[in-house]
Amino acid sequence: MLKIAKYPDTILRKTAKPVAEFNDDLKKLADDMAQVMYQDDGVGLAAPQVSLGKRMFVVGLGDGRYKTYINPEITFYSKDKITNEEGCLSLPEIFGNVTRAKKIHIKYYDFDGKKNKEKLTNFDAIVAQHEFDHLNGILFIDRTEGKLKGQEILDEMKAKLNAAIK
Repeated sequence: MLKIAKYPDTILRKTAKPVAEFNDDLKKLADDMAQVMYQDDGVGLAAPQVSLGKRMFVVGLGDGRYKTYINPEITFYSKDKITNEEGCLSLPEIFGNVTRAKKIHIKYYDFDGKKNKEKLTNFDAIVAQHEFDHLNGILFIDRTEGKLKGQEILDEMKAKLNAAIK
């Protein structure tokens, strides 16, 4: 069973590697990721969040259904922005306002290795951008504006990390 990597786990700060093999194992991984995402009441989950350095993420569609984006690439970000409160399964109990593009264009591969293109807007675009950031070692706390809810929890995590490094 996959487990959510929690901040400050170093996997969350690494750039994920492209998926090279499209096979049944990849489909099984996506199924397992979606199961973990739904168990933890998430709306999206990137492979680095389950300690796997692969460029893929899943997004919940409701009713246990999900969509998988393999080796995604965001090719367009609208100038129109939207600010929304975000949280993250890897940073439980921490929330902050993040401004992201209201519309994006994304290219990705499906399980058969076939290239797809999609235009996403509003909440769907926000979720995809959040998960895409995970593939590049970027966390929503790197993009927050103003004070975080749960800042004291984050400060405690950082203090433990710094103490472990010394």
